[in-house]
This record gives sequence, C-alpha cells and structure tokens, in this order.
Amino acid sequence: MRLSLIKSMVAACLTSLAVPALAAGTLTVVVGGGLLGEGQIKALVEPFEKETGNKVVIVKDQISLAQLKLAETSKSQTVDVMSVSGANGIAATRAGYLADIDYSIYDKNDLGAIDPRARKPWGIEHFYFASVLGVDTRKLASPAARPNDWRDVWDTKRFPGVRTLQSGQYGDEGPWEEALLADGVPVDKLYPLDIERVFRSLDRIKPSVRRWWTVGSEAMQLFDGQVAMGMIPDGRALSLQAAGKPVQMNYDGAKVNGLFWVIPKSAPHARLAQQFVEFAMRPKQQAEVARLTNYAPTNQRAFQFIDKTLATKLISFPANMKHAYIVDAEWYAAVGADGKTNAQRLVERWNQWILK
Repeated sequence: MRLSLIKSMVAACLTSLAVPALAAGTLTVVVGGGLLGEGQIKALVEPFEKETGNKVVIVKDQISLAQLKLAETSKSQTVDVMSVSGANGIAATRAGYLADIDYSIYDKNDLGAIDPRARKPWGIEHFYFASVLGVDTRKLASPAARPNDWRDVWDTKRFPGVRTLQSGQYGDEGPWEEALLADGVPVDKLYPLDIERVFRSLDRIKPSVRRWWTVGSEAMQLFDGQVAMGMIPDGRALSLQAAGKPVQMNYDGAKVNGLFWVIPKSAPHARLAQQFVEFAMRPKQQAEVARLTNYAPTNQRAFQFIDKTLATKLISFPANMKHAYIVDAEWYAAVGADGKTNAQRLVERWNQWILK
C-alpha cells in the first residue's frame, strides 16, 4: 500500500484540471505486507513520490482497529493513510476515528466509474478480492467430477475429495455465506445471515475439510496438491495458474470483498493524505496494482489499461461480477442489544463449534 517532483509543469497541469496544487511534505502510508504491499509500493507510492516530490514513509503491515483507537484516543497518531475492511471502517467511523474523504478533488469520470457502494463518506474501496470455488483439475480430471457451485461442494457422495474452507476465527470473514448457499439459500436472501442455519450446514461438511485456512498463502499451499476443492482467494488461484498449477476457478457464487483507503481523524498530514488517496484511485494506478497483484480494480476505467488476458480473470470484470455478490459489511458491523457486533458473535460461536 509509494512516491519525486515534476515541478512547475505538473503544477500547471494539475491547476488546469482543477486539482489543488500538491504541497511538498512527508506522508506515512500503511501498504500492508506480502505481494499486495510490494505491488502498491511500485504502483502507487513510487509514482506518487515521482509526480509530487513528496516523501512517503512506508509501513509494511496492517493497523488493527485497536491500534487505530489507541493512536486516536492518546493523540499519538503517526499514520496518514491506511486500509481497513468495510466492517472495520464502519466501526471506526462510528467511534469517530476517521476523517471524511474529500471527493471534490476527484475526476468526475473516475467517480462515476466506481460503484457507489465503494464510495463511503469515510473511505473509498480501492480493490476487490473474492473467495471463489477452486478445483484441482489434476485430482478431478473429469469435468463431470468437478463441483460447479457450493451445493456440489457440500455433496460429498457425488463429488468425493478432500476440501478446504476458510476459518471463521475473524468473524467478518469465514465460510458463512458459502454454507448458506450450499443449504439452498438464494444469493439475494443471504442477509441477514441465519447463524443457526450456517452452523447446521457446516456440521455436514466438517468431516471432509482437511484444514480451515486463515490467510491466502495457506489456501495456496493446500491447492498445490493437498486438496481437491474448496474456498480460495481469486488472486491466489491466479498466481497458482501463472505458475502452471492445475487450479480452476468458478465465479458462480463468488464472494466479493475489498479494502478501503481511510484517513485517520488526527492524521498529521491530512491534506496530503487526501491527495495520495485520490492519486491511488486513478485508472492507470489501479490497473498497475492489478497487473502486479492480481487484485481487481474498483474503478472500471482501469480496464482500458489492463491486458485482456488478465482483465477477463479479475473478479470486477463485468462478465464475472454477474455471477458474484458483494459482502454486506453493514450486517457484520451491526451492533445488537448485547453491545456486540454480528462479527463478534460469529467469532464466539466459531470458537465453540470448531472444538467440538
């Protein structure tokens, strides 16, 4: 989740586009780790530094909600830009920890190309990822032996083979929607999630699951010869395909999620932070992130800069999104009479269930 100055010419161009002049300064941006972090450094941070002359301090990590709360309440905030999930963004803005995004500095055509659901007052979703149904075509050589949807994955008699599903230990991510789809719930009736029905469905599949993975790298390892089918992040499946591994993705019932750029309320360089986020949402920058990471752009204009071979495999490509659905972060962040969010209740229930 990087950035030197083309002075007067760039300033003149920016002025002509009605974008505020960029002031020199230092910015701290949390880019995350691994492939995503490295991709965002190359696609966003380095070009931002080159175009604006500002220095970016990079944090190759993630900032938790608890860490954000501590920095804001203790008035010790050092971060200017970071990423959060939709559920955490809702919780953080509810607590007053986030600044509003200044959409007045954005190109109107870019804003129009971004789904309104990705444009929140408190943050803007900068890439999509999906949990998809993955199949090892070496283990399931016959097309007839391969599951086509989550109901098939749960049908262990017709479709034998070792499975893997995502762990539910984090609450706002897990095999919840997949369990309901497998039990016959239509996509448009998923929310609010019926938690009792979720766990009854998971009871049925539990004996066939080799491992409940927690991070994408685990899923990637499992699909490298250990399992026949199950949940896998789309970007990880694409990386396996690029390495010549026999992994097939099915977009039917793909669960789409994403991360939002946010600016802490007491960010030391708030104006510069707004400029970085706007820069990061431009089509060329989003296209470069996609090329380097296999994560899908939220700005549809980015597809004009992405090679079609890759573009058609990304979850936000229009033909793929027709078969997918977007996670309802509002439901996960909703607080009940007990003061707990739905995500927290799922964590508690998961921790009890997995030990049975």
